[in-house]
Amino acid sequence: MAERCVLLLTRRGDGEATGAAALLRRIGVPVHRLDADGLAHVRAVLGPDGVLALDGQRFAPTVTWQRHFSTRAAPLAGTPGGRMVYRDAWTALARQLAAASPAAIGADDPGQLVQRDRARALGVRVPRGLVTTDPVYVAGLLPAERYVLKVLDRHYVEPEPGRLDWFLPRVLDRARLAGVPGLPPGTPVMLQEYVEHDAEYRVYLAGDELHAFEVAKEDPEDVWARPDEVVVRQVRPPAAVAAAARALAAESGTGYGAFDFLWAGGEPVFLEMNAHGDWHWFERKAGVDVVTRAVVRTVRDLHRAATGEARPAPVSLLAFLGVGRGG
Repeated sequence: MAERCVLLLTRRGDGEATGAAALLRRIGVPVHRLDADGLAHVRAVLGPDGVLALDGQRFAPTVTWQRHFSTRAAPLAGTPGGRMVYRDAWTALARQLAAASPAAIGADDPGQLVQRDRARALGVRVPRGLVTTDPVYVAGLLPAERYVLKVLDRHYVEPEPGRLDWFLPRVLDRARLAGVPGLPPGTPVMLQEYVEHDAEYRVYLAGDELHAFEVAKEDPEDVWARPDEVVVRQVRPPAAVAAAARALAAESGTGYGAFDFLWAGGEPVFLEMNAHGDWHWFERKAGVDVVTRAVVRTVRDLHRAATGEARPAPVSLLAFLGVGRGG
């Protein structure tokens, strides 16, 4: 009989996934991992019964957890067309494995426009913004003292395996909107108003668990430009922030998400949600491991629901084993 286990789709450098997988195995949840930069010699067979064989090991995924699985990371030989087919085929297989699994995490990653529309429909404030290929022109339609310019997809690309180029959000005044370094003219971007605010929150939802961090910094770009200057602490967020995060997660069916909010004028302002958002940097800065534990519990519960196992006893086995940062 094929083993039933969690299928983790990521890449070799994903330390958070490595740690979570180790904890899952310690509490009896089997995990099989596929790394996008380690596919060259993988022998894969997927049968009509949904059983996947990887290098001779047969299993049926209970949860497909998709994190940083990008086939741009795959070093390839062959013709340019053949390399494109290889990458497209692995991407399609990952997508279809998630769709066929009883549960999936990270497979549905709605873009910024969909997220903003859902937030507005729920009555959650978002910054005024427009998508454009000409930020200078659009600034005339969107008067503001400062702007935030963001790419529409992930904030990094991998032009060659192992080398990441980052295109992080930038806070700019109108005079600096002409010519974004590194982007060809005509690239669609999101241009939105910079919202003055009293506080900034990173909120993690894993299953029904919510954990929040307040982020304090002198400059909007400190998180990526001067991370050592940023102060992060675990907090209980304002009730309206927690309610907005839960409503957005419910609307999109998100089993895991990292949500960014501002607190401005006595109300939450939703910025974006990342279905693959990392958490260790925030935990390390705050000296906690609450998100790690929540993610492990969420994946465990989804796996047990798929296999029909009983739910865990009220005493947390994770706590009993001491599998936190100090255990």
